[in-house]
Amino acid sequence: MRKVFLICLVIFLMVVTGCSGKNQKSTVEETSIEPKAGGELVISDATDANTLDPHKATTAASMRYIENMYSTLLRYKSGTYGELEGDLAKEYSISEDGKVYTFKLHEGVKFHNGDPLTSKDVKYSIERIIANEVRAPQFEFVEKIETPDDHTVVITLKQPVAPFLTFLAYPMNAIVNKNVVEQNNGSLDKADAGSGPFQLVEWKKDQHLILEKFPDYFVKGKPYLDKVIWKPIADNTARTTALRNKEIDIMLQVEPQDIKKLENNNGFVVKSVTGTFWEYLGLNTSKGPLANKKVRQAIAWAIDRESLNKLVKFGQAKVLTGGPIPEGHWAHDNSNIYPKRDLEKAKQLMKEAGYEKGFKVTLKVSPKQDQVNAAQIIKQQLKEIGIEVEVLTQEPSIFFDALGKKDFEMTVVGWVGFVDPDEYLYNIFHTGEIWNQQNYSNPKVDELLEKGRVTIDQEERKKIYADAQKLIAEDAPMVFLYVNKQTSAFVDSVKDFDVNPTVTTISLRDTWLDR
Repeated sequence: MRKVFLICLVIFLMVVTGCSGKNQKSTVEETSIEPKAGGELVISDATDANTLDPHKATTAASMRYIENMYSTLLRYKSGTYGELEGDLAKEYSISEDGKVYTFKLHEGVKFHNGDPLTSKDVKYSIERIIANEVRAPQFEFVEKIETPDDHTVVITLKQPVAPFLTFLAYPMNAIVNKNVVEQNNGSLDKADAGSGPFQLVEWKKDQHLILEKFPDYFVKGKPYLDKVIWKPIADNTARTTALRNKEIDIMLQVEPQDIKKLENNNGFVVKSVTGTFWEYLGLNTSKGPLANKKVRQAIAWAIDRESLNKLVKFGQAKVLTGGPIPEGHWAHDNSNIYPKRDLEKAKQLMKEAGYEKGFKVTLKVSPKQDQVNAAQIIKQQLKEIGIEVEVLTQEPSIFFDALGKKDFEMTVVGWVGFVDPDEYLYNIFHTGEIWNQQNYSNPKVDELLEKGRVTIDQEERKKIYADAQKLIAEDAPMVFLYVNKQTSAFVDSVKDFDVNPTVTTISLRDTWLDR
């Protein structure tokens, strides 16, 4: 959810990236009935988008709104966690040295305004991603992009990049229409420059986003749905009620306390998979007491993660006692850096840091109710080691703006949608990177993350990322709390919707209604 908020288990890339993905799956409600074309589907999540520009989107809500309007070179395959298949690229090859990628595009692809999509649009889009900086680090090793003909793209890297294909499949690394961008003075905040299965009809902030079937979509017979309507409903109870009353067809993310309520209702399907939404207590390391490593470690020891999971997540999340990469992922590290709460150790560290008498700090949080609840519990837990916490709840736009500007001392928030371990760690913990909002810097971590990005062998990468996660957990720029399940609920007439760990909704291309 959040800045990027941004995207390993890539079976398709076992040779290229060394990922496996066997332990995690997404869930598609499969049927033996022939899909039916037509119908209108209403889907809801908690928050609205901030922009419709894929290259500027930084919140998960924005990404969900955008991703079905656009196409990418590759895409995540439905029913998998990170396995790739072609999208605009009908085939591709990689040179033996791992530095030259050649993509052959489908012919006859059109943008929503009727313009043909060519290799020049791919080149332009990647260059625009780099210029917009949001995901520029994913393309920092691109040496050149060539377009020998309208349907061939050749990308040459300065050195091999293990997760490069995964980056290309990330839904926000979309291929945009240069003409539409220029017609809108470089802004796609409210415009549609896509070639995806659905095209923009209307976006009314905090009310709805209406998409309709693009009749010239290049995949024959897709999408099945005539229209998709997104409705943001902030209140959990109101969202659940809307589903039970069949005012909406899909509730994208079900809160833990609502799962049982929906499971006990006939006419609804509730599906859960191991998720990628991990939450944490962020600590700004740039100044004040939180700049002291021992203070941060004291906070990490003082937090009772099990209690938080029980009280906030109804015991349904998976506690993180080391790094952020979850169990089941090939890069998960089993080190229990903080196996359980230890108040005595926390108090001793506060004393060693010179803060035996404690200090005052402000904890900022968005209105997301479970994160507000977590903040209040953390406030009580830290009081026991002398830290007086003021919880400040801010509207999402204000909160995320402050987060991006590093204008906070503490925060409770989360990340979602990652596939490769590079996505979990590089942009967030490497010195100076765009999502390093904690102002964290450790040269050894930088070295490991740089090495992990260019190392192809899986076992070598696994060790690199294990070492990096240990160092990060010990430095405690974040106190990792837990990883959530991804649970969606929908009326039983919804077919072939993929409940995916990354919370992507690109399977709406394949979704249909049996009614």
